[in-house]
Amino acid sequence: MDKAYINNVQYHLPEKIESNSEILQSAKYDNTKIDKMIEKIGIVSRRIASDGEYSNDLGIIAGKKILKNYDSKKIQYLIFCTNTPEYSLPTNACIIQDKLGLEKNIGAIDIILACSGYVYSLSLAKSLILSDQAKQILLITSDTYSKFISKKDAGTRILFGDGATSTLITNQKKTHGFEIKNFVYGTDGSGFQNAVIHNFGSRHWKNKVSSGDNLNLNGPGIYEFALKRVPEAVNVFLKKNSITLDEIDYFVFHQANKYIIDNLQSKLKISKNKLLMNMNEIGNTSSSSIPIVLSKHLPKIKENKKILLIGFGGGLSWGISLINS
Repeated sequence: MDKAYINNVQYHLPEKIESNSEILQSAKYDNTKIDKMIEKIGIVSRRIASDGEYSNDLGIIAGKKILKNYDSKKIQYLIFCTNTPEYSLPTNACIIQDKLGLEKNIGAIDIILACSGYVYSLSLAKSLILSDQAKQILLITSDTYSKFISKKDAGTRILFGDGATSTLITNQKKTHGFEIKNFVYGTDGSGFQNAVIHNFGSRHWKNKVSSGDNLNLNGPGIYEFALKRVPEAVNVFLKKNSITLDEIDYFVFHQANKYIIDNLQSKLKISKNKLLMNMNEIGNTSSSSIPIVLSKHLPKIKENKKILLIGFGGGLSWGISLINS
């Protein structure tokens, strides 16, 4: 039976840099509070898409980085994961297929999911390979949350950055390849109001909700959800796969912010030197946050190492996967 491997991960960030210190100063926070807030969230600056730059644009550039050293004719399926799609109709993956010059006899699908989206997308890619529907898959994640955050909402604005990633997943292991192992998932739609853009869909398309054009984020609600559900899910995964926490070599949490990750690390009693991070000058890039970390660290990781990927966020949704070098 075929196995599924992550064989290359690339990312792309917009050129514009937005300083959190400057955002908070403009919002009239005093310097002492600014320093404490930035230290708490662990995000100094973020990359922001320009006015004419959207999630498809970033995703196409990320995809081209993979295809620079890989024959586009070999790609048999395209998965595009975003929570800020450029179009509700048509499917954005179809547009990206054309822009990347991929073959026309391939599958192309959008996955509308937030911060757990990368883990869920990996599960779909693995399923396609194991069911012999595709052997070479291009997974692209891309989000431009800055388009949906009010300029007046400094507390939310300092968390989110824009960015995109591309992942090559195939049935054969290449140099620095990582086998995609098992998964656990979780969903609690009763908490959907913790992260919602009311007018970004057909329900309020013509009769818009007041202030519904922007991301409505309940930070304390997301924190409470993460601290409750993520440790439970990790323990379920470990039990299901007969593995202990100590056997995991590295952990990659969704890069929500430093405060949440620090508390998860403490609650799970994970050694800090096992955490792989990359948010200081990027911020929370939703479904791109885990693969951005992977793109930085995977080439340096030795053989026979286990990495646990932990996505969680809007939906409410969470997912965990193990990859092995």
